[in-house]
Amino acid sequence: MSILKEVINMNNSSSGKYLNENSFLFLNNSSGTNQIWYQKINGEKKQITFLDDKVWDYTIHPNGKDIVFMADIDGNENTQIYYIKDFRNPSDDSLVNLTENNSARYQIGGITTDGNTLIYTSNERNAANFDICSLDLSTGKKSIIIENSDNYNHPAGLSPNGKYLVVNKLKSMTDNFLWLANLETTEFIKVLDEANSAFCESPAWLSDSSGFYFTTDFNSEFKYLAFYDIANNRVKKLYETNWDINKVSLSSDDKYLAITINENGYTRLSFFNTENMNLLNTPQPPKGVIENFPLNWSEKDHKLLFTLTSGSRPQDLWTIDLDSDSIMKMTESEVGVEIKEQLVEPTLRHFISFDGLEIPYWYYRSNSNNRAVVINIHGGPESQSKLVFNATTQELLAQGIDVIKPNVRGSVGYGKKYHLLDNVEKRLDSVKDISFLASSIIEENLVDPDKIAVMGASYGGFMTLASMAFYPKLWAAGIDIVGIANFETFLKNTSDYRRSNRESEYGTLANDLDTLRRVSPIHKIDEIIAPLMVIHGVNDPRVPLSEAEQVINSLESRNVPVKSLIYPDEGHGISKKKNQIDAYPKMVAFLKEHLKIK
Repeated sequence: MSILKEVINMNNSSSGKYLNENSFLFLNNSSGTNQIWYQKINGEKKQITFLDDKVWDYTIHPNGKDIVFMADIDGNENTQIYYIKDFRNPSDDSLVNLTENNSARYQIGGITTDGNTLIYTSNERNAANFDICSLDLSTGKKSIIIENSDNYNHPAGLSPNGKYLVVNKLKSMTDNFLWLANLETTEFIKVLDEANSAFCESPAWLSDSSGFYFTTDFNSEFKYLAFYDIANNRVKKLYETNWDINKVSLSSDDKYLAITINENGYTRLSFFNTENMNLLNTPQPPKGVIENFPLNWSEKDHKLLFTLTSGSRPQDLWTIDLDSDSIMKMTESEVGVEIKEQLVEPTLRHFISFDGLEIPYWYYRSNSNNRAVVINIHGGPESQSKLVFNATTQELLAQGIDVIKPNVRGSVGYGKKYHLLDNVEKRLDSVKDISFLASSIIEENLVDPDKIAVMGASYGGFMTLASMAFYPKLWAAGIDIVGIANFETFLKNTSDYRRSNRESEYGTLANDLDTLRRVSPIHKIDEIIAPLMVIHGVNDPRVPLSEAEQVINSLESRNVPVKSLIYPDEGHGISKKKNQIDAYPKMVAFLKEHLKIK
């Protein structure tokens, strides 16, 4: 029985932010893409934005009436900044595009507490770098505060007094340093010494702007909770575990600090009393993952709003009230009882790879005896397969196909050493992990050897192509979604501001060209013998369409079965429901055909 239409149409909610103790805003995709919605605590809700393309992020104006948000066009990721006046009582001219330059990317930094000035970053001046800028919300006048000439600078948090902007200088997706931009003096202050690589994120400002909490793995295997004191220019470690502390959020009165801890792909939510830094005993949400969206406190009390998902649980908003010691689900994904009963949670398993490294994977077991498996590899590579809901996974299970989601070397969440094991010349070691995973499930008699497929998106698309090219006899079929085929052309053609960021992971065009060519599937494409489906968006700024075209053209020239789905209104992935409704059934049918599932 197919459940695909129902699971695609589940209304995922995320990125909730309290307006007051009685209402909140959030993103919801029920209209086809993520749009901003308003909801009262009693359940009454209303859609606020009506764009064809998704809203990436938003912030609430200090007056509580206006909204500033980011959206792009057809997945090009050149996000523009929009302003909505009095969203509860909109008029024909309520929505204004503040930036109006579709060739540049703009990112919200914050709004000053007086409501007059928007702080943002932009690569309008130079496509490779992001300047720190301001915009007068009454006149529309834009100004560059600080010009940048290095790294991919991303705004991370405006201080309450509007004097400082915390900026991430991204060298790679797991090597970035927090800098403090003084918007009055234009001085850049280094928060941590750059001598060693480190990952920093999630600054949470004190209300008096004297410092902020954040997480970092500086001089540590895992990310820990730290505090930066501006007056003394000093960082102090406050709390650590043997897992990554990912997100931090501070209540408006500075009394309570919330953190999320990634424990083997699950999330543990913890709270500190900041007066003594004692951990509180609070109710826990259902087992799952608190996604990387804001943890948001209500303004006048101690309610924390967050997004929760799991393998069988679509994204919904939940809140914990520390004052009443209670927890409550705030939104409801629309799914019938009959469908809900079919949704599957995975189990966590491990296998031993070629060098003795133990590698975790999620095993979703279908209720069938088909003995067919799809290995679905995450992107990144600085990412992690977590216990999150996925429509195609649940449909494959409903069709009698098991799904495995591994976290091969290079994944995050298992310590710094683990996620550096695939860099540059070690790239193919992670591909070898996949071959050992396939061998392991065959040896454990979990699958028929001729019924294994591989798929993945973005870097997972590269892993799919590489697995099929370097280990061609293992696979019955593969699906490459916006994947990298040729690291040389990928680095030449990706967006300017991403190139140096990606070279730190893959190697540079100047120094590592031989390695880039050696590990690129395109140079082993003649080895691919299994049928392949290739899916790509025309406007992809990360992995250009030319990567897919190289693969399609090569396989067609050798008469290897290849099907392609190219979407003119998508970028890096399939974000619009109308395209998901087209693509997902074709993906499932393709896998069923070549895995010989009736």
